Amino acid sequence: MKIRFDMNAKTAMVYGGAAFLLVIIGFRSIIATLDPDHIGVMTYLSIGGLVLEFCLLILYAQSIYSLGPEEGGESHASPVSVGNMDSKEISELTAAVIKIAQMGEGLSNLANGKVRDEVKKEVHEILSKAIKN
Repeated sequence: MKIRFDMNAKTAMVYGGAAFLLVIIGFRSIIATLDPDHIGVMTYLSIGGLVLEFCLLILYAQSIYSLGPEEGGESHASPVSVGNMDSKEISELTAAVIKIAQMGEGLSNLANGKVRDEVKKEVHEILSKAIKN
């Protein structure tokens, strides 16, 4: 079996490692705190929880690994070329680009002008209060 190294495979390996780490640390903690004279319900619940979590993590890791290298998180939409657009689509795209440019210019003006003035005003007030005291 060839080991894959795509993003889904790496994520699955991380979850699988976490499952084994959970079992090792969990059972180590249970053994360290186990009272040999009294094994209570909480001990059995803890062991059951560890086993259940291990199984769920392994199942999740296996399902991520089985997605394959081409699936999950990548866009499969075919690229659209401006050369393939009709005049209506081109005009809509042009209008959207112009609107985005205007919004960017407005944000730039806002950031450069009003915010700077507000910051100056606040700093002036703080310094004035500090000087008076």
